[in-house]
Amino acid sequence: MEQFDYTKAIELIKAPFPPGTVQKRGDNGRAYIPNQVYTDRVEAATGSQWSREIKEVEINIPHGFVKVVARVTIGEHYRDGVGFSEIETDQNGKGKALSNKVDKAYAEAVREALDTWQIGWKDLAPFYKEAKDWGSNPALRHLLESAPSDGSNDPGPQSRGLVGHNCIFSGCGKQLSRDEWDFLGLIPSLNREKMIYCFSHIPNHIKKRAPVDVIAKYEDRIKST
Repeated sequence: MEQFDYTKAIELIKAPFPPGTVQKRGDNGRAYIPNQVYTDRVEAATGSQWSREIKEVEINIPHGFVKVVARVTIGEHYRDGVGFSEIETDQNGKGKALSNKVDKAYAEAVREALDTWQIGWKDLAPFYKEAKDWGSNPALRHLLESAPSDGSNDPGPQSRGLVGHNCIFSGCGKQLSRDEWDFLGLIPSLNREKMIYCFSHIPNHIKKRAPVDVIAKYEDRIKST
């Protein structure tokens, strides 16, 4: 078995993502990269030689929050991240959907841990160049110099090549295009290693998890292939 090269893995992790990876939040318009994209990058860059685990969980119903500390380990190195989510209570003061809130805080904690390896920084920096933002710091100018331009992160034409995955829908078996595979990676809470569908056969209840604007853009892109 080939010896794990930590330095090379981190270089791959920090590399820019394809155009169209950065999305905008519907509530505040802030730029972000979906969690599934991060984990897919780390999985590929490390050859599966990484792990994530929950180190601490605090469910504080009186103060309305869940706190999770997660540890991400790559090779022999680890980083910890902290994630939070708000708790809603019912009329009796009991927490609602606590397991979902823990999952949300855990996902944020993992993302925070991965952020210490500068994953996605090159892609996000152009969106945070205002004086108040981290991307404006002169010490991080190298990120802007090597990052895609501001407009290149809007979903546009991408490689139409095929990937090594086939649709699991009964009677289909179609080999997915790169666009179809990328779209699966943008659907929240979808394990695309198991739930592999071509765009036409993604169940509606799963497809609608993706932002409406993303669905529309991918519909136009995939129909043109």
